[in-house]
Amino acid sequence: MRASEYRAAVAVTGLSTADIEQLFEVDLATHQALAAGELAIPPAVALSLLLMLVTNTNAKSARILVAANPYRSKAA
Repeated sequence: MRASEYRAAVAVTGLSTADIEQLFEVDLATHQALAAGELAIPPAVALSLLLMLVTNTNAKSARILVAANPYRSKAA
């Protein structure tokens, strides 16, 4: 996934910066670096965004699904 595709996927899914930080466990600087193409988009992030797009999962639904994950780290 290229940075332009990342930015588009984030926009289409309606994810806010706070959503990105929570869902992918990254900080603001990392999100900005991904969007600018300064860091490679991790395959898991790309796959998650693409799955959100094809299944029409919005930001609210994604937050609910992530919060329900019993394997999620407690730090998030």
